[in-house]
Formats: sequence, structure tokens, C-alpha cells
Amino acid sequence: MKRKSVLLGSIAVCIMSAGCVDSYDEIEDGEIGSAQQAAISYTWAYAWTQQATGSFTASPTYSRNSSGGSNTITHQGTGSYLVQLQGVGVPGNEPFAGGHVQVTAYGSGAERCKPSFWIHIGGNVNVDVNCFTAGGEAVDTRFSIAYVRKSGTGFSHEAYVRANEATTSAYTPDLRFQFNSTGANNTVARLGAGRYTVTLPGQTAVGGTVEVTAYGAGSDHCKVASWTQLGDDMVVSVRCFDSAGALSDSMFDLNFANATHVNGAPSYSYAWTNDATAAAYTPHLSYQKGFLLGWGDVATDITAGRTSTGRYLVNLPGMSSTGSNVQVTAYGSGSESCKVVSWSGDESNANADVACFDSTGAPTDTHFVIVYTDDKNLSIG
Repeated sequence: MKRKSVLLGSIAVCIMSAGCVDSYDEIEDGEIGSAQQAAISYTWAYAWTQQATGSFTASPTYSRNSSGGSNTITHQGTGSYLVQLQGVGVPGNEPFAGGHVQVTAYGSGAERCKPSFWIHIGGNVNVDVNCFTAGGEAVDTRFSIAYVRKSGTGFSHEAYVRANEATTSAYTPDLRFQFNSTGANNTVARLGAGRYTVTLPGQTAVGGTVEVTAYGAGSDHCKVASWTQLGDDMVVSVRCFDSAGALSDSMFDLNFANATHVNGAPSYSYAWTNDATAAAYTPHLSYQKGFLLGWGDVATDITAGRTSTGRYLVNLPGMSSTGSNVQVTAYGSGSESCKVVSWSGDESNANADVACFDSTGAPTDTHFVIVYTDDKNLSIG
């Protein structure tokens, strides 16, 4: 199928106009277009917390909101934060109106962060975030957060779920906090302590990406172990661990997208880094993608490389360094965790620095999934 190429260099950057719900309905060669995806709508917000204490508005350089509202952070105590995403909630008395949250710790240390709760209040979404040391102690640290609420059905491939029953052998998670573009219900099965499978009916595994974050008050952390196709459905394996690195039952959030807007915003890149030790390589082409709304597929491949033990640099062509967000999920069956150290670049090329650690907090080489979200919209301006 023919795909449009992105001319990397001088790209006019357009910022998304304010609006509570976005529906990306233009058609691009090789992409889901208006006839297929117009029924899917997105409400979204993301932020980077530029400080670890105090009450503040998230840095406007790395904070975006589909309603045009602000994203604010309040430090509630050691390692405890309230993030308010203004205007993206459901108005009225619907506190559990759903949506999906991913959180990634930020910085060079071995800290981990996770959402413990979120609720819709007065048209806003309030998210409680907790952060911990590798040993499980509460700690103040910076983090990156992404929220999206999707609705409708269509031929795009996207789904998310909040797995809210850590010890139930098989169940359908709360329908208010899950989404599937086919309209089917996602299900979760517990295989043993800290071992889960998530079935996403009608979704296509090859070409897609998966984000996972632990959910709840404790210091457990979760990751994606694998994903595969089983008939017409996609099945994702998830592993969760306690602070000692032992498999442990935990609630978690899982987000999947295949060639569509992962965390809601107009443009995106994602990759599965399938080589944990190469100094420079191109991640598996079947599990990476870059897309710019108003243009189409980014023709230049995402590349990655190990810079030292547990440290990696990922290059994301076409993406802007500003107006963006990064989420990282460790991949594999072990207890490793990963986080974003920093990201930088210009308006047509971004680089993300990623760090990974073992259960003791020591740097370690491992695979991971990276999702880069960008508010660049080349169809307006």
C-alpha cells in the first residue's frame, strides 16, 4: 500500500486548536481514514512534572490538553501527587466516567511511579499518582503522565483496560474503564501470582504497541511480557512484581493501539526495542511506527542504541521535542523496570533517553516499549 513520506527538515508546526473531543477524520495513504475511523473520538491530556514538590502548573512546553485547559500538579506528601487535567472530564455527577492513564517516572534514578486512582470532578479529571524507590519507599520525583478517553466504534485497532481485580481468575473489568474499537468487551485472566493475560477481541497484534502501568496504592510495578495473535483476538501477557522483584498480584492499566492515536493526540511514534545490547540498530519494523496528522507515515525509521548498561537513546524522526510526551514500559518476563530520563531535539526530530533497572535499582540491559505523543497537526495552520 502506498504511503506518504515526510520530508524531514523544515516542517511547519501547527498546534491543535482547543476542543474537548477530537475526531481525526482525514484520510492518508496507508492510514485509517474518515470512512473507517470517524466514529472514534478522543479526549486527552498529558503533562511532564518539571518539579518534584510544591503546587504548580505543568510546564507549557511539555503539557497539552484537548480542551485547551491547564494541567496542574499538587504535592500531597512524600511521593504523593494530585494531577488535575482541566476540562477533559465528563461534566455532571459522573465521577467514574472512565478513561485511561499511563504514568512513567522521569529522571536518571531508579524511581517508579504509578496512578493510584482517578476520578471525574466538575469537568476535570483528577489523578492521584504515587512514586517509590526501587526498594518500595515513597519518594518525591518527577514523572510523565498521559490520559485518554476514547469512545465510539470503528475499523481502527485500539483498546484499553483497567484490570481492577488482582486475584480473580477470569473476569470482565469495569466497563467504564475499558474501551475496544470493535465494541467488544476486553477480558482478563490470572494465571498465577503476578501473571495475567488480557484478551482484546478483534484487535490485530502485528504492527501495534502496548503500554502497561501498575495501578493502585502499593509499590508494585507491572510490565508487558509479550503480545500475540490468537485467532481474531489479540492476547497480551502482563507480569507484575513487588519491590523485591517477586511476582506479585496487582491491578494494572493496559493500552493498545495499532497504527492509530495511542494516547489521543494527533501525531505519534512508537517502537518495541528488540535488542537490549546493540550500540545502534533499527527496532523491529513490524512493531514501530511514526505518523504525522495532516501528512501521513514518517518514512524514516525509528532507531535506537545502548549508550551504557541500562541506558538507551531512541531517535524518533518527524516528532517535535516540544508539545510532546513520552511513556516507557519495560518488556519481558523479568522484574526489570524502565523510565524516561529526558527527551530533546527540534521541531522535526526528537531523541528520548531511557534508563532501565533491575529490582535492586541497579542499571540493567532489557527490552522496552516507547510511545511518543506529539500535538503536531499539519492539516491546520
